[in-house]
Amino acid sequence: MALETYRKKRKFGITPEPRGRTHRDAGHRYVIQKHAARRLHYDLRLELDGVMKSWAVTRGPSFDPADKRLAVAVEDHPVEYNSFEGTIPEGEYGGGTVMIWDRGTWTPEGDPHKGLAKGHLMFDLHGEKLHGRWHLVRLRPRNGDRHDNWLLIKGKDEDAREAGAEDILEEEPLSVASGRSMEEIAGGKDGKKVWHSNRADPPRENPVRARSPKRDQRKSVSNAARKKNKPALVKATRKAKETKTKSAGTTKKAKEKKRRPADPSLPDFVAPCLATLRDSAPSGENWLHEIKFDGYRIEARLDHGEVQLLTRNRQDWTDRYGPIAAAVAKLPATTALLDGELVVEDEAGISSFSLLQSDQKEGRTDRFVYYVFDLLHLDGRDLMGEPLIERKAALAHLTRGLGKSGRIRFTENFDEDGPVVFKHACQMKLEGIISKRRAAPYRSGRSDNFIKCKCFDRQEFVLAGFTPSTAEAKAVGALIAAYYDKSELRYAGRIGTGYTHETARELWKRLERIRLDRPPLVLPPDERRKNVIWVKPQLVIEAEFRGFTQDGLLRQASYKGLREDKPAREVVRETPVNAAAAKNAAVAPSPPRSKAAKRANARAQSGDRKSAAVGNVRLTHPDRVYWPDTGVTKQDLAEYYESVWDWMAPHVVGRPLAVVRCPSGTAGDCFFQKHIAATIKQSPLRHTVKAKEHDVIAAENLDDVLELVQSAALEMHVRGSRLEDLEACDRIVFDLDPGEGVAWKDIVAAAKEVRERLAAEKLESFAKLSGGKGIHVVLPVVGVDWRAAEAFAQGIAQAMAADSPERYVGKMTKALRKGRIFIDYLRNTREATSVAAYSTRARPGAPVSVPLNWDQLARVSAANEFTVLDLKKRIRRDAWTDIGKVRQKLPDASKRRR
Repeated sequence: MALETYRKKRKFGITPEPRGRTHRDAGHRYVIQKHAARRLHYDLRLELDGVMKSWAVTRGPSFDPADKRLAVAVEDHPVEYNSFEGTIPEGEYGGGTVMIWDRGTWTPEGDPHKGLAKGHLMFDLHGEKLHGRWHLVRLRPRNGDRHDNWLLIKGKDEDAREAGAEDILEEEPLSVASGRSMEEIAGGKDGKKVWHSNRADPPRENPVRARSPKRDQRKSVSNAARKKNKPALVKATRKAKETKTKSAGTTKKAKEKKRRPADPSLPDFVAPCLATLRDSAPSGENWLHEIKFDGYRIEARLDHGEVQLLTRNRQDWTDRYGPIAAAVAKLPATTALLDGELVVEDEAGISSFSLLQSDQKEGRTDRFVYYVFDLLHLDGRDLMGEPLIERKAALAHLTRGLGKSGRIRFTENFDEDGPVVFKHACQMKLEGIISKRRAAPYRSGRSDNFIKCKCFDRQEFVLAGFTPSTAEAKAVGALIAAYYDKSELRYAGRIGTGYTHETARELWKRLERIRLDRPPLVLPPDERRKNVIWVKPQLVIEAEFRGFTQDGLLRQASYKGLREDKPAREVVRETPVNAAAAKNAAVAPSPPRSKAAKRANARAQSGDRKSAAVGNVRLTHPDRVYWPDTGVTKQDLAEYYESVWDWMAPHVVGRPLAVVRCPSGTAGDCFFQKHIAATIKQSPLRHTVKAKEHDVIAAENLDDVLELVQSAALEMHVRGSRLEDLEACDRIVFDLDPGEGVAWKDIVAAAKEVRERLAAEKLESFAKLSGGKGIHVVLPVVGVDWRAAEAFAQGIAQAMAADSPERYVGKMTKALRKGRIFIDYLRNTREATSVAAYSTRARPGAPVSVPLNWDQLARVSAANEFTVLDLKKRIRRDAWTDIGKVRQKLPDASKRRR
């Protein structure tokens, strides 16, 4: 329609209504004007193509999705019309009283032009009264219809109301612009009686009026400022004059005035907006995307030089993060309220919750960084109703000059397509991304305006108990995780990895103080074990995992740290919403399904599978849990070996193997198998070495290893010789086995001493974590007789024990090992084996034996630090790529130096 019809219906020489113009900028303004003309109605206007598309809603909008309201399409109106509140003279077109009943911004779902043409426009409203999903559905024309008739329908979302609930029209009857009633507007209160065309539509970068605590949405701001990304909003807010509303003289008016103070002070606290978890990032120009940080959500409150740092549940942590508070105090503002995340970054510049926890524990503050991504208030002005892009422009202006290395850093956003940004974030080993609607106001609570997508599963859990460590006194062995389902605490499984020895002892101390005599939750039958110590469900932890099993238990869970910023009662199981399903759900309800269909769907959702293919091997019962404390399944183990096979193959292929098999997982009995069973005649794993010897197990490719996984082989050990010549040793192993009470740093020092002694013989050596308690120092050599290999290793071990008897022992006797390290040279015989590089261990936490370079060794804290859960995230290349290139011979025994 453009504006031709609008202009034809008006006599601009008689009524001073604006002729208006078609705006070039693509804004998203929205307004509803209550109009008492010949018949009372509500004019809905949505900005599109520079004009306001308009519908006359005869009975006004309703929050009840079942209450469909007739909306008659009328002529397009100019954007300048949005600010009109007053009276159109009687006898003129549309004569009567007009109120600005609601205003804000709107966001279409998909292409709005296609929606209008198709007759179904879906959109979100971000108003002061109306919000959430809405639909405009065109009715089929009937004979005699002069206008296009549509239906305005509320979407079924968290903002919808049931039939019989309070009517929004009665609940919120007053103007959002002036706080006046229709009678006061008609009576000319405040001198505002008729339209004045010289009163231009207020520019959207003007100051925001006082915030109504009951309302979540606010007015929109110009798209021109949004595109230029200039801080006009900040400049205008500082120059604006304070306005005061006059007393209405009625109870309802006084109540409305009280809700909308005209001179608002800085809020004590604003509950944070929370993102909805989705399985894929949204696409389109309506969204911007930010990096998801791994730290503590902090609201910074600046009030005339005084600073408060508040957590998401309003705990005051100002003293804890003093350097950040000092940085906030220096911002060029009198009052401000900022939203952001406090983090500590690793060497790669990636935020790490584990590092944040350790820095707090050690009292270290030099690495604290506060990434700010939203600005709620500034110098007495409420910005919460402004579109996000305008708030970020103001925030960028406020933080300009701080640089990218200061305590406070502005969170940049990415304008590329959401799935592309998400893919890159995951490739960079980041936690994920947050996608935000550009035009969205700031709303407390969870909404679809903010979407989070995670590169891996991670969330909070409640601690319900723990099992003691079997290797260390007064230390935690595994944690019992749970979450709330409404008011009931649900068992989520065990977490047995991710914490150091020190953390295990600290957790023991904290949990010992809140012990219970009985479990605080109902347990599955197979989880009722006697060694569990139950605790009050008060502490919250963060864990990383790979989904849930068919029984609803955590898979591959790893402890990341305690969360002191979230109450236990708020911890629920986060389930990502399917993006496509979420869109469809807003259009129409799902049709009823039969009981059989529901059962089939439940089976599909539970993942009850009989088999699964990995590589070229079909695994039976792929969901069988091998490590109950972490939830690592048979398929998880197979996929792990598939992911590291290129690194592992050079150290396994062509060597005789021995395996540790655990048919019932680590919770059951395990046994060591060195030779393939005589009854298995045909197997690619069978290799004949000599007619008089047992055939040995050997893997020549990934599929062979996956067959071992199928047979519940949780450890793989290799000999120091190759299949083609079992009599020649080509790898000598020094196994550093610590006794009780030996610190990790002492084990690392022992490994370095072995290296130095070998270097003195002009021999190059390599290091590997055992995945248990110690370190293996591996010496590659050119074919050496086994007796010579053992004698050489024994000589090094005995020399170290003789030089430092208080630190080392060269004998197997366990009674001698307390406080000392046994240098096990006995791995170097023809039949002996040692755990293979990248093999898992049948121990709690699903640890892995990992090759490291010598610099990396100095940065780890335990031999079992790397697990199936995190190896590929933390190690990006094989540290032993050059071990096969080293060609060196043992020195002549008769010429060796003592």
